[in-house]
Order: sequence, then C-alpha cells, then structure tokens
Amino acid sequence: MRRSYVLVALAVTTLVALAFCIPLGMLVVTAAQDRALREAERQALGLSPVVVVSTDRELVLSSIMSTDAGRQGRIGAHLPELGTVGASRAGSESISRVREEQVAGTADVPGGRVYLRPVALPKGLIAVIEVYVPATMLRSGVGTALVVLVLVALVLIAMCAFLADRLAARVVRSTRDLARTATSLGAGRLHARTRPSGPSEIEEVGTALNLLADRFVELLAAERELAGNLSHRLRVPLTALRLNAEAMPAGDDRDRQLRVVDRLEQEINAVVTEASRPLAARPRLQCDLGEVVRDRTAFWGALAEDQGRPWQADPPPAGIVVPAAFSVVGEALDVLLGNVFHHSTDEAACRVTVRQAGELAEVVVEDAGPGFADPAAALARGVSGADSTGIGLDIARRLAEDSGGELTIDRSDLGGARVTLSMRVVQSSSAGADS
Repeated sequence: MRRSYVLVALAVTTLVALAFCIPLGMLVVTAAQDRALREAERQALGLSPVVVVSTDRELVLSSIMSTDAGRQGRIGAHLPELGTVGASRAGSESISRVREEQVAGTADVPGGRVYLRPVALPKGLIAVIEVYVPATMLRSGVGTALVVLVLVALVLIAMCAFLADRLAARVVRSTRDLARTATSLGAGRLHARTRPSGPSEIEEVGTALNLLADRFVELLAAERELAGNLSHRLRVPLTALRLNAEAMPAGDDRDRQLRVVDRLEQEINAVVTEASRPLAARPRLQCDLGEVVRDRTAFWGALAEDQGRPWQADPPPAGIVVPAAFSVVGEALDVLLGNVFHHSTDEAACRVTVRQAGELAEVVVEDAGPGFADPAAALARGVSGADSTGIGLDIARRLAEDSGGELTIDRSDLGGARVTLSMRVVQSSSAGADS
C-alpha cells in the first residue's frame, strides 16, 4: 500500500509538472527569440535616419561600424543607388519581398536569422536595413531557464513523493496495527487492543474493533457463567440419583450405578471448571488413545453384555498419543458408542477397532443397525434423523478437526453404519495426565 501511494503521487505530480514545464519551456524559447529580434529592430531603427539623409556610402558605412553589431559584421544596408553597404547574409529574394511589401520581416539563414526593415527614401525609393541575429543570441538564457524549470519540477516531484510516503506510512502503520490486533483476537488473545491512530476513518475502525473485543469478552464471560450455572444445577438431580443408587441392595447392579454416578459427577465438575477458565489459559493436553478406548469399551461392553448384544472390541495398540484430553476423547467415544446403543436393537452387533494409518490414528465404530440415511446431514450440528439433539456427532467432528483429523460416515460390512474418528498422532512417548 505504501509503495502504491508513492507511485500514484509520482505519476500525478509528474503529469502536472510536465503540463506546466512544457508550455513554460516553449514560452522561454519564444521570449528569448523575441528579445533578440527586438534588439535587432532597435539597431535597425538607429540606422534608419542615416540611411534616409545620407547619399555618401562612406558615411553609411561609418555609421554601421560605429556600433558593436556593425563591427561584428551583423548589420548591412541595401540602398537602391549605393548598393549594399556592410555585411549581408540575406538572400535577394527576401530583400526584394520586404522592399515590395514594405513590411518588416525575418528570414532564416545559416547560423541564425536576419531581421529586415524597409526604410522609405526620397523619390519613392525603398532601402532595406539588415540585422543578423546569430542562433546563440536567439537561444541566449534558454538553457539556464530550462535547467531551472527542470530542477523546480524535480524538487516538486520529490516533495510530493516524500509527503505521499509519510502519509502512506501513517496509514500503513495504523492498518498493520489493526491487522495485528485482529490476528491476536482470532488466536484467542482476548486482551489484545489497538491504539486508534491514522486517518479519522481508520481511527473509527480501531475504536470499533476495541469495542467489539470488549463486548466479545463480556459475552464470553456471560456464556461461561451460564454454562457453569447450568452444570451446577445438575447437582441436585445428581444427588438424588446417588441416594437412589446407594439405597439399592448390595451387588453388581448397585456398584455399576454408583460408577455411572461418579462418572457423571466428574463430567459435571469438569464442565464447571472449564467454564470458569479463560480459553487462553487452557493447556493443550495429550492422551494415550489406547487407554481411552480400553476405558470406554469396558464401560459399554458391560452394558452390551447385559443386553445380550454381540460385542467385539479388539485390544487397541499401545503408545498412540493424540493431541486431546482424555476426557474429551472419552466424550467423543461415548457419543459414537451411545448412538449404537440408542438407535439400534439389542440384537444389533457392534465392533470397535483402533488402527494407525501413517500420521493418523483411527477409531472405527461399526454396527449392524439401520445406519444413516443421510451421512452428510448427520454431521450437521442440531440436525438429527432420530429422537436426539443432533449435537453428539458434531462434538466428535470438532474433536477430529481440532486434532488434525476428520470424522467420516459410510456403510459397514455388518450391515449398518461405520463411523471413523481419525486424529493426528503426536510424536511423543508419553501422554499428558488429564482426566
């Protein structure tokens, strides 16, 4: 942008300078010629009285030689009875034309120009006085004047370019500050603010950006507070659920229900904690994908056993580290497995497989249920073809995209859906300790 400002200023100023300098240069040349020809006319007028009254050739020649121009051989008189006296460069045709027309004029000759002036003599005769003007006199002072004009034009262009550069620097500096602030805000550094500067329009944009950032922080704080409040409201029914589970007779069912309540309480606590923590302060965590899959398949495998559902969960390979928290990956797996249990009959088989394909780790969940009628629509947030919120698969999709992978849906050889959750593998030997 700065270079563009300077180039535009140079182009405009150069055109303006040319528009003035070219006519002024032509005027200087014309003025120099007019000055030289006026001097020749003055010299011719000075010799005219001598030519009128004198009948002596020597007297006319003496008058010519008494002047500097005469001594330089630049003045001559063409007399009808005495002939040509002094120096002459004009052609006979030019002299005859002036004598016939009795009008002063000029004629170009080698090395310059001659001024011819008719003088009326007694007896109706016409004499012609010739004054030679060399080309150097016709151009006298023109070079200096043109150099001055060029220097003035260059100074004008340089000043305009400098002013344009200063103005552009001010605009560019303000624009870059706006861009840095916007980039920082987009990266989650919500404390970033710009100092409004530059032209009034850019100052207004900077002020509006700061107001937008302040408003965004306020709304985000309100959203976090609302999420924390909503999560905290779940503690009352959770307490009732725990009391009901503890009141059950001792046994596997009671222990299983208590584990579910504990897990639910952990998730609620995690939501409250994360809601109160600013985005920029949240650490980027890692986890061992195999550990998460083993934990969640153990939970859902027990439920499949109670339902009599065919269940297959191959042992996941160890040491596959992905850039996501244990709880976040577990939540995504609960979504995928929960869909199988919720949207298929108890007889529908389910299979969970973990594999690594290059830099990606894949968790494949297959079932023998009805599958997805429209896989693309199923990935849209809030869209569901069954009695659900349509948010679960979007949670899994966001996890996949945030961790460098993707979520895909197609048909399984079991007859139902195959959902593949892929994530980028972190080149690390240990996972972050998060739950």
